[in-house]
Amino acid sequence: MAKHRPAHARSGLGRYTAPRRLHPAHATASVDGVRVARLAGALVGGGILASAGLMGIIATPAGAVYSPLGAEVTGTSPPFSSLGTTMTDGLGNFATVAGGGGITGEEGEAGAFAGFLDNPSNNVDNTAFAFGFGPNNLSIADAGSFGGSADLSGNSATSDAVSAVSPLGAPAPPFGEAFAGAGDNAFLTFAIGAPGSFDANASDNTAFAWTFGGFSVATAGWGSFANVSDNVAYAGSQFAEVTAEAGIGEDANLSGNGAYAYGLLALNVGAFAGVGSDGHYQNNLAVAQSTFGVALACAGVEFFSTAEGCDAGFLGDNPEVLPNTGIIVEGLSDGGSNNMASAGSALGGAFAFAVGGDNNTAAASAVGGGVSVAAADGTGDSAAALGVAGGSTTALAVGTNVNADATAVGAGATATATDLSGTSVLGAASGLGGWSDASTSGGAWTVSINGATLVS
Repeated sequence: MAKHRPAHARSGLGRYTAPRRLHPAHATASVDGVRVARLAGALVGGGILASAGLMGIIATPAGAVYSPLGAEVTGTSPPFSSLGTTMTDGLGNFATVAGGGGITGEEGEAGAFAGFLDNPSNNVDNTAFAFGFGPNNLSIADAGSFGGSADLSGNSATSDAVSAVSPLGAPAPPFGEAFAGAGDNAFLTFAIGAPGSFDANASDNTAFAWTFGGFSVATAGWGSFANVSDNVAYAGSQFAEVTAEAGIGEDANLSGNGAYAYGLLALNVGAFAGVGSDGHYQNNLAVAQSTFGVALACAGVEFFSTAEGCDAGFLGDNPEVLPNTGIIVEGLSDGGSNNMASAGSALGGAFAFAVGGDNNTAAASAVGGGVSVAAADGTGDSAAALGVAGGSTTALAVGTNVNADATAVGAGATATATDLSGTSVLGAASGLGGWSDASTSGGAWTVSINGATLVS
């Protein structure tokens, strides 16, 4: 498909630093360190800031309830403190910022936006909470905001960013950046003022992003002319870069997806579930975790790549492959539902793709070095790849109800298992003290032990 990657997209490994605005395009001037823009409602614990005349309900087509103002609150530390500030518009939208710990010259920022937009929509009962602590932290939470002509209700976004110095002694100053978007995308909204969901059902999504000395982005339910409801995205990082996207796209049904990603001292970790256009991408699950490495899990996505992630350019914040792995797997696929992909690594790279249809399963693990890639591309397919102590594996299952499995143990050990609609291609190699094996559902099997290969 044609890519529409935003101009600010990353082009290489390492942390992406968003364009920082102390006064985003949608904010007004600072008032005692806490900015209030087009507010309608009450400052909880701080007295009434909006009279009844500022609170309105406007009838829109199809009986939607439209809050013309929503709830927004942003702050910079110093001087805001951990006591927190909450705004509400009287229509169930709540926005809260809390935190502190910034210092002059290295301020912290937090912004929360709930049901905040410019175009009529059903945008009620959204909750946004942003917490930031420490110098150079940035925490942004959007829930059901910045869209139009859409159902943007019942969304929940939580962002938690704490700045900290990496134990690896990175020369950069401590930072923590977290963006959570439910029914929209907090990262793009803050960075370039991108719009939220339009002409879509973007309701009942949950996004949670947290980081301790790292960078996290979680987006659940973002799209146009689409059903992007009931999605969950979780991104957690400790001195790592992590992305989770669930229910992202256009002209499609992208509901009920879950993406969960976590990284500890990792280069890049990404989980993508239900991302694409023109099809059905429902009830997919992607789980990715890495320590000192890379992990990418993609389930029910249109575009997949070990080099560019699985976002397809919708949001432009993809993880990317470890340099010089020598293993590149990518492609375009049809929409799919009920797929599951899991990727886990420790000092290695793991990539799992469950795509191309329904009910596919892919699992990849890389421990102690090496790269493992598992791809199930079809209907009812399964692929599993396991690399240990420097072993590298590739398992590809393409077709209907086929499977491929590959295992490699030891430095330099490799295993490849491919089943293309019943046609098998196998390979296994190992060194002294290592072993590897590969098999497919067609009954083909090969194994290598201590450098010797046995084929059955």
